[in-house]
Amino acid sequence: MIEINKIEIAKELLDSALYHYYDSQQYFASIHCAGAAEEILGRYIESHGGEPAFEKQNEDLRKISKILNDIESPKKDITYVMNYAKNKTKHMDKEDDEILVLDPKLEAEDLLDRAVGNYYNLMAHLDLEETEYIQRYNQVRV
Repeated sequence: MIEINKIEIAKELLDSALYHYYDSQQYFASIHCAGAAEEILGRYIESHGGEPAFEKQNEDLRKISKILNDIESPKKDITYVMNYAKNKTKHMDKEDDEILVLDPKLEAEDLLDRAVGNYYNLMAHLDLEETEYIQRYNQVRV
């Protein structure tokens, strides 16, 4: 048994997500590690009075939907779309839910963008260092 701060878990998950994305190219593993890291880091941001990347992106997408459709999509609908890959790859809801069509690399990138964004946001509040993988992420994505 160990006692561990969840920020340490989030850091490990984020580095693992980046490893799976870049080195092993196991994009479904990257999706799940990035998604878990994003959620934990997002809660830390909220506890420091900030807005997690997920919430900001959801808000932006609702604004875009209003511009395109003259009506804003409900937050619940945008949330479903944003979490689709993460949720559909870890749940099998019905017998006819055996096949999934998506671009796992692109979905992993989206989750990594939010998770790394949250990580950088938290660097202003917590003693966090850029890991080798986060530095690599920034060199490739910029």
